[in-house]
Amino acid sequence: LNACTSTDELCVCVCVLSDFSGSCKGRCFELKEAEPPNCRCDNLCKTYLSCCSDFDEQCLKTAGGFECSRERCGEVRNEDYACHCSDDCLLRGDCCTNYRPLCKGESSWLEGDCEEIQSPECPAGFVRPPLIILSLDGFRASYIRKGKSVLPNIHKLRSCGTRAPHMRPMYPSKTFPNLYTLATGLYPESHGIVCNSMYDPVFKAHFRLKGREKLNHRWWGGQPIWITAEKQGVKAGTFFWPCFVWFVFSRPYVYAIHSEQPDAYGHILGPLSNELDNTLRKIDNIIGQLMNGLKQMNLHRCVNVILVGDHGMEESHCERTEYLGSYGLDVDAITLTPGSSGRIGPKNASTPYDPKEIVANLTCKMPNQHFKPYLKQHLPKRLHYTNNRRIEDVHLLMDRKWHVAIRSPATCGFFGDHGFDNKISSMQTIFLGFGPNFNFKTEVPVFENIELYNVMCGEEMLPAEEEELFDYVTHLPFGRPAVLFQTSYTQLCHSDYCSGFSHDINMPLWSAFTLTAQVLNKRHDLEALPVVSSLSLLISVDFSATAESRYEASLITNTVPMYPAFKRVWSFLQRSVLRRYSLENNNINVMMGPIFDHDHDGLRDTEEKIKEHTLGSVFIPTHFYSIISSCETLNQTLDECDGDLRVTCFILPHRADNSESCNSWEDESRWVEDLLKLHSARVRDVELLTGLDFYRSAALPYTRVLALKTHMQTFEDDV
Repeated sequence: LNACTSTDELCVCVCVLSDFSGSCKGRCFELKEAEPPNCRCDNLCKTYLSCCSDFDEQCLKTAGGFECSRERCGEVRNEDYACHCSDDCLLRGDCCTNYRPLCKGESSWLEGDCEEIQSPECPAGFVRPPLIILSLDGFRASYIRKGKSVLPNIHKLRSCGTRAPHMRPMYPSKTFPNLYTLATGLYPESHGIVCNSMYDPVFKAHFRLKGREKLNHRWWGGQPIWITAEKQGVKAGTFFWPCFVWFVFSRPYVYAIHSEQPDAYGHILGPLSNELDNTLRKIDNIIGQLMNGLKQMNLHRCVNVILVGDHGMEESHCERTEYLGSYGLDVDAITLTPGSSGRIGPKNASTPYDPKEIVANLTCKMPNQHFKPYLKQHLPKRLHYTNNRRIEDVHLLMDRKWHVAIRSPATCGFFGDHGFDNKISSMQTIFLGFGPNFNFKTEVPVFENIELYNVMCGEEMLPAEEEELFDYVTHLPFGRPAVLFQTSYTQLCHSDYCSGFSHDINMPLWSAFTLTAQVLNKRHDLEALPVVSSLSLLISVDFSATAESRYEASLITNTVPMYPAFKRVWSFLQRSVLRRYSLENNNINVMMGPIFDHDHDGLRDTEEKIKEHTLGSVFIPTHFYSIISSCETLNQTLDECDGDLRVTCFILPHRADNSESCNSWEDESRWVEDLLKLHSARVRDVELLTGLDFYRSAALPYTRVLALKTHMQTFEDDV
């Protein structure tokens, strides 16, 4: 408690909603840790499941509950209660949250109308509006559709404030990786908490939810928000629910509250069970208590509230399990992290272990196989799940609803799970913001939870300086991509496309063209180009409108090294997918180019790193990207577009074979689009991998450009 009792301007409070039970008289929140087998009364005893049996009664003061009842109105004060319903509670600032509505007949927060809070209205003594961050474990986005009958308080917050249709978690869609991403603004591969359970080969130690090792600071990388606060002279502390006492006394300005529900019951009952409504009502009631408490303290027009989930929940059961023994794998020679995101490593250092052989033995082996095996460096780049030693070499990307295991469990007590591919609809969760710093009744586009860190830190990202305008606006309607690294390149513009040709790697960094129905309607009898096994045209000559432009498309500056197997994918993308997109959207602008990520860190390789991977004197890309932009308004061309843009982005792995697709021996129309959807990505992912900055001159507010860059087309049904 002493960790957060200063009068500093800012103070961070982390609160944990917990139900776990655990003699603490005179010991509450002691600053020393009682070693086992002694019970504990510090603020981490809940985490260790080692609280003394009277911890709740003595320290959390739960005996009286946290709400008034008719019988309690006007009660004699009992100091053993956490909150009070006595006649002096308003004067002393410790009333239960529903005291005014129940005991004084005033309206509750829920009963009031939506109010637009144009500026903070805070009581005297508040330097700035406090921020309360509430995270709900396993709150699937579709739960919102239950509406006011189940979630009246959440419904009002969502209706009156700023909301997203849903928010996308990080992969794997597990609790610890995502909570720490929310806290740090980093991908799990960067902050180090890559799963709820993991092994570190350097530490030679296991991190588990119920183990003490997880509290060792060596596992936790990055800079969480409470450390950021401390470095700015802000003290950080922890406390348990309820937190209203902090508004009266030490007055921190940032609170973080986490509830383990509805996740726990979502696992037990499954996400579609009507019985889950009772749990959701209890959560909503707690949020109602919070908002009533803020109103009672005249803080409901002062405080900013962010409500988020860490991930969603999918139907799942032991009956839908893949067993590795069925694939002829020597299960005694490996370790498997089972479940919804399988990871395979060696049993021990002396065990023969060949990751490539394991992947080969698991690839396309069953007609109805419910996972795709990957070397971790071959996982879709959008997952950002490669660059950490705690991620095993072999990864199994599971189908929704399916688990992987070595053997059948003795019992099966769950009907829901998470951890699956973060783009599937059931893994999506919620975001809403309410308060003076959030827009009134506003919906923002879907985004990933990694973007929230800047919001919570109060950082403002300023727009880049305006780029000069170019004559070739047809092919660069959003301006030339900025090159954010030192290199020598030339902008080349032709009749039907523009490109930024790099003299260092002898290929385009980017090429751009606008595809119209008029171009598509022109058919050409082209002389076949000579077959060159290691080179291919980046932009297809089929999109050329004249003989001159066909010649320009055949120039060496439009060629890139490309494996013959990958040409099938790249060719189908252009002759079929882009053609269809253009017809469906009137016209499209396409940006294409190579990616070099040989060290698999999700960032652009240095020139030195690129030169380490050559075929003769040819630099070999690891991926190719394609960014497809169109007007959101139907039947408007990009020139006419007076609204938002729609973007679809792919980062396609450049490999010597197409073994990732089990039916790649068939016609491309049978499998390439599935591959494209699997490797969909955000424009921001491309920017990280290329060192380029897109949409520099788009005629959109900067916030809309940011939304465009962080959008990902998931090809999923509505959440």
